[in-house]
Amino acid sequence: MNLENSLISYDKMKIQIEQSLNSFFEKNNILDRISLPAISFEKGATSVSFPTPTSSESLLFNFLDLIKRFIKNVRIHSFESGYYAFQALNGNLFKTENVLDNIKIEFFVLTLSSRVEITKKGNLTQEEINLVIELFKIANKDSSNNPASRLIKLGASLIKDNEDISWDYMAGYEVVKKKIRESIIMPLQNPNIYDSVAKMTRKVFESNRPNAILFEGGPGVGKTTAARIIAGEVNIPLVYVPVESIMSKWYGQSSQNLSDIFDACDDMGGAIIFLDEIDSLVGSRDQNMFEATRRILSVLLRKLDGIDSTAKTLTIGATNRKMDLDHALLSRFDQTINFPLPNSVERGAIFHNYAHHLDAESIAILGERAKNLSGRTIKDVCELAERRWVRKLLIQKTEPTPPPIEYYKQALKNWFSEQ
Repeated sequence: MNLENSLISYDKMKIQIEQSLNSFFEKNNILDRISLPAISFEKGATSVSFPTPTSSESLLFNFLDLIKRFIKNVRIHSFESGYYAFQALNGNLFKTENVLDNIKIEFFVLTLSSRVEITKKGNLTQEEINLVIELFKIANKDSSNNPASRLIKLGASLIKDNEDISWDYMAGYEVVKKKIRESIIMPLQNPNIYDSVAKMTRKVFESNRPNAILFEGGPGVGKTTAARIIAGEVNIPLVYVPVESIMSKWYGQSSQNLSDIFDACDDMGGAIIFLDEIDSLVGSRDQNMFEATRRILSVLLRKLDGIDSTAKTLTIGATNRKMDLDHALLSRFDQTINFPLPNSVERGAIFHNYAHHLDAESIAILGERAKNLSGRTIKDVCELAERRWVRKLLIQKTEPTPPPIEYYKQALKNWFSEQ
C-alpha cells in the first residue's frame, strides 16, 4: 500500500482520538478532571501534547514499551536528565533522507509540570494514532480514582491488614502504649469531642487533634509495629514510606514524590503516613543541605502545617537521630514519643511471644541475659534457636517438638560473640 494512502486526515484523526479518550474517561469514571490532549495542525505538521500527572522512571519505561510496539524502527534522539526524545526511522534503515519528518515523541520531566509532545510533518498513520491514544491512557489510567495504585507506583506500601495485630503483640512498653492511646488513638476515634472543646476555648477555631507525631528510638524497638497497631485500632490505612521510595536522581522529582504521596492519602479519605528514617530524608539546615533536600523539607513543612490536607491524615515520623532533624521540622510535630530499649521484664515478655512453651523461670533467665537487645533482635535470636533445633530433628529423624531453653541460651551467646 502506498504510504500516502495509509495516512489519516487531520479532522478524522482528531475525532478518532477524542472519541476514543472520551470512551476511556467514561469507562474509568474519569469525569471533568483530565483534559483531552491539545491537537493542532500548523505549518504542515501535526502536533499532539498533554500533561502527565506523574513523572516516574517506571512510567517512562512503560512509554518506551508502547513506542516499540507501535513503531518498528526508532532511535534515541535525546536521553538526558529531564528530557527524553525518540525519533522514528525510515522503513529502510539505510535511507536517512527526511528522517526528521517522521514522528517524534518527547517527554519533558524537568519540572513538576511534566508533559508529552508528539510531532510529525504531515498527517499520522493509523498505528501512530493508536500510539498517541495508548500513551495518553497509560499516563492517566491511575491518576484519578485509584490512589492506592498511585501510592504503589510511588514506592510506598499500603498496609490494610492491621486488625490482625494488637497491643498484646508488642510486649512491654506500657508507658509508650499509654502515651499513644492518649495522644493519637483517642483523638482519632473521638474527633467531635476534641473539636467541641476547641470551639469552646479558642477565639478562632483550630483543631487540637495531632497532625504529626515523632517516634524516636533505635532500630527494632517497635516503632513500625506501633504504627500498624494504631492503624488497626482506628481503622485507617497505614502508608509506609521508606526513604528510598521518595529519593530520585531527577531534579525536583523527590519533592514531587513526597507531595504526591500526601495527595494520594488525601484522595483516599485519610491515612496514617509512616515516614521511616526521616532524619535521612530531611536533615538540619545548619548542615550543608543540598537543594533537593531543601525542596523536600519545604514540601514536608507545608504538608505538616495542614494546608490543603484532610484532617484524617496523620503523619508519623520515625528516627533514631532526633538531633539531626531541622528545628522548623521538629516544631511541626505535636509530640515526640520515645521508644527505649526494653528492660529485663519487657525482654522476658518479648521472649514469651516467640517461645511461649518455656516456663516463667526460663523466660526470666532469657530476659536477664538479653541485656541491651531490641525486640527485633530477640525475635532473630529465637528464630536462630528454632532453626538449629529443627536441623537436629531432621538429622535424628524425630517428631517435631519445641526447642529447650539451652538452644535459646546458645543462640544468645552466639549473637553476643558475633557483635
